[in-house]
Amino acid sequence: MDAVYLSDYHFHTRCSADSTATLAQQAKAAMAAGVRELCVTDHWNLLDQQGNRLPTVYDWSRPLEQWKRLRNRWAGKIELRLGVEVGNGVLDPAAVDASLELPELDFVIGSLHSQSAAAGGRGIFTVARGCTRREEGAALMEDYMDMLEELVRTGGYDVLGHVIYPLRYLPKEFALDLRPWWDRLAEIFRTVIAQGKGIECNTSAGSTVEQWRDVLALYRDLGGEVLTLGSDAHRPDHMAAAFPQAVELIRSLGFRYLCVYRQRTPLFYAL
Repeated sequence: MDAVYLSDYHFHTRCSADSTATLAQQAKAAMAAGVRELCVTDHWNLLDQQGNRLPTVYDWSRPLEQWKRLRNRWAGKIELRLGVEVGNGVLDPAAVDASLELPELDFVIGSLHSQSAAAGGRGIFTVARGCTRREEGAALMEDYMDMLEELVRTGGYDVLGHVIYPLRYLPKEFALDLRPWWDRLAEIFRTVIAQGKGIECNTSAGSTVEQWRDVLALYRDLGGEVLTLGSDAHRPDHMAAAFPQAVELIRSLGFRYLCVYRQRTPLFYAL
């Protein structure tokens, strides 16, 4: 692992509603784990867990202030970059694009944290945890795939965030995976690749490495090379969680690089 330029390109701080961690705490934990580059990607969701609309203009003041204050504090030890995770940007792509016109912005994750507006817009976490029948889980997945197809037709992302997201929270006894939607996922990945964009391997605080195997293999088989690594850490003890296992998996599938970003353009570091 020492030879790998480790980067964590998905984590959160207290600028996200679901984290209390400071950027300094996260950075120190990352350095202790051998990470050499961090991109802070706090949440900007366009829907809340109940399906209520949230502002379509992002307030950069807090994320920008904390990043500017700390970006050079550990020069030579860790590179600190500014990003954002946009949740359900398909609701207003033009407004999202306008808020992403920030000179300091390096990286944008495009994620889906909620159902489509047509399905009620409730948080996927909430809906998935409440499913009692496999058919309900499959319906949630169908809606999710519909939105992924919409998302990749927008410009408001650099990589797709945690494409296995609903599977984190659906009951394990449903035994659902992405296989029923494999052809659609392949077309989504073809669109991503044609646009020069990418996907991430998101370890979800160390809990989902093996779940990525088939998805990453499909992406690689289609010619995908733009790949970022993220822990999705909301607290310091989850920074870079399961990165050794994730790197081993990524290498075994034939990936040659991990990517970092400058001004929304990928840079490739050899594995």
